[in-house]
Amino acid sequence: MPGYNLLWRYNEAVARNWKKRVMPKVLPAGGFVLVGGKSQRMGRDKALLEVKGQPLLLRTVELLRPYVAEVTLLGAPTRYAHFSIPVLPDRYRGRGPLAALCTALECSAYEWNVFLACDLPFLEGRFLEFLVKRALAGNVEAVIPKTTDGWQPLCAAYHRHCLPTMKQALELADAGIVDALTNLHVDALAADKLAQFAFDERMFKNVNTAKEWKVVQRELERKHE
Repeated sequence: MPGYNLLWRYNEAVARNWKKRVMPKVLPAGGFVLVGGKSQRMGRDKALLEVKGQPLLLRTVELLRPYVAEVTLLGAPTRYAHFSIPVLPDRYRGRGPLAALCTALECSAYEWNVFLACDLPFLEGRFLEFLVKRALAGNVEAVIPKTTDGWQPLCAAYHRHCLPTMKQALELADAGIVDALTNLHVDALAADKLAQFAFDERMFKNVNTAKEWKVVQRELERKHE
C-alpha cells in the first residue's frame, strides 16, 4: 500500500523533527539529589516541603532528569524509597554532604556527575543544561557557582577525578566540600560570569527555617499568578 507507507514515513519524520525541537538532550552524566539533611532549623524534612502539592525533592528530580542519564537520591532508603527513585545511603556516616558526594562518586557509572541540594525552589532547568554542557566541554575537575554569598557546592558538577581529594578531606574531622576545593581544578562560575548568561544568583538560594519557607512560598505564588 504505497499511500500507507508514504503516510507512515511522513509521520516518522514529523516525530523525529518534533523530538529534535522539543525534547532536551540527555547528556552523559549522572545526577544526584541530596535529601539526607537533618533539617533541624526547619523542624521538618525540607525534602518533603511542597510547592503546589509537589515535594521539593520531586521538583528537583524533574528539573534535573532531562539533562542527565539518570537521577539518584542521596539519603536514607527507608525514608524515600516510596518515591520510586533509586536511593543511595551514605557509606560514611555523620559527615554530611561531603560523605554523600564521596559515596556517589564511588558508585556512579559516569565520569561527570551533578549534585543538587533538594531545597532550591528557584533553580531553573536551563542552568542545569548549561552546567552539564560546560563540564563536559571543559578541562577541569569541577564546575561550581561562586556567588556573592560564596561557593555553591550543592548546585555543581564534579568529575570522578575529585574523589581522592574529597576522601582526603573526609579524613579531617571538620572538613566539608568547600575545604577540598583548593586542591581541585575548579571552573568557578563567578557572579559576573553568571550574569553574562542571564542567570540570577537567586537560583542558588535554599531554605533553612520555617520563616524563610513562608517567604519563599509567597514569592512562588506571585511568580505563578
